[in-house]
Amino acid sequence: MKRASIVFPIRFATGNVAVQTTTRELSDRGVLVRCLTAPPAGTALEMKLYLPGARDPLHLAGVVREHAKQDQEPGFWAEFVGAGEAELAQIGELLGRRERAADAKPIGAVALNPHDDPRRAFPRYNVRFAVRFATVQDFVLEYAANISAGGVFVHTEEPPPLKTVVQVEMELPGGADPVPARGMIVHRVTKQEAEQRGTLAGVGVQFVDADDQFRQRIDAAIAHILDTERAA
Repeated sequence: MKRASIVFPIRFATGNVAVQTTTRELSDRGVLVRCLTAPPAGTALEMKLYLPGARDPLHLAGVVREHAKQDQEPGFWAEFVGAGEAELAQIGELLGRRERAADAKPIGAVALNPHDDPRRAFPRYNVRFAVRFATVQDFVLEYAANISAGGVFVHTEEPPPLKTVVQVEMELPGGADPVPARGMIVHRVTKQEAEQRGTLAGVGVQFVDADDQFRQRIDAAIAHILDTERAA
C-alpha cells in the first residue's frame, strides 16, 4: 500500500453534518482526516478531496475505519468505498509525485523560499493580514505571515504549544467580515529559535474545523493575492 504524509483540504459529510478540514496522510486505500470530533467507526461518508494540481475536487465515498490514538492528533482514518479506476489513478499519480519530491532534497532540508519546496501540497503565499486567535484565554490580535489552502502561519512572540487547538478569526485579503475557524498548531517557532534562524517567531495553524463558506473565503483570498501579484 502506497502511503504518504500530505496535507490538503478535505470536506466530509455524514447525515446533515458537513465539515471542511484538512488531511494528515493519504494512501491508495484511504485518507487520514484531521477532526476534533470524529464520527463513530463504521459511519458512511461523502468526501471531497481538494487534491493539489487538480482543477476540481475528487468526489469519493468512504467509511470511518478507526480513530486516531490518544497520543496522536485528533482525527480518523477513512477507507475509500467504490472508488473507480480514474479516481484511484489520480490518487496514485499524486502519491508518485510526492515520492519523487521527497527524494529531491535531503530529509530535513529547509527551503529558503516556501514556494520552492516541491514537497508542499499547496504553495504558501507571503501576505500580511490581521489574525485574532484564542485558546482558553481571550483573543489576541496578531498578524499572519503567509497562508495556504490548508493553513496559516501566525507571527506571535508567545507561541502556544504544539497540538493546541485554537479559535482563529482572519481578516482575509480582499474579504469583508473576519472569517472564523478552528485550527491546530502543527509547527512552532519560539522567539529564541527565530533569532537563531533569522526567521519569524510564531505558529503554523492547520485548519481542522470549518464550514463551506470558510473554504470559499480561503479560495477567494488566495485568488485575490494571485491577482495582486500579477498586477504588481
